[in-house]
Amino acid sequence: MLNVIILAGNAVADPVTRTTQTGKNITTVRLAINNPLNDEEVLYIDVDTWDKQQEFVQKYVKKGNSLSVVGRLKSREYTGSDNIKRTAFSVVCERVNFIGSKKKSDAAPTEDVATDSVMSDADFAATAAKAMAKLKKPAQPVAAQQDADF
Repeated sequence: MLNVIILAGNAVADPVTRTTQTGKNITTVRLAINNPLNDEEVLYIDVDTWDKQQEFVQKYVKKGNSLSVVGRLKSREYTGSDNIKRTAFSVVCERVNFIGSKKKSDAAPTEDVATDSVMSDADFAATAAKAMAKLKKPAQPVAAQQDADF
């Protein structure tokens, strides 16, 4: 099975950074994703970033930025204050990129950013295409997969 999600939306607030118990930083940005068929329908989803993507989001992403994200969907269960069990979904980010810009000053600075932190539109499309191609490949038997690894 493959768990890949591709999103494009706008940051509804500045990203929030916190530190795990093991000392790793995680930055979360909430995206608003509009339904192109219904302007009144908006999906809000949290995107968790780690490592280089986390550094990039923490440093450059601001409320209102348009972002594209490739990642995997994650769910967690919790009990609300009303003692009802609920499920929350978020995305664990693999790649994040700016899309479009309202004005020139909104664009990500290119001098300070490591070259692997910002993808071109073509590279982002290629990453998404590779993920989609994996969905279309037939599963190999376990023995064939082990041979392919060597």
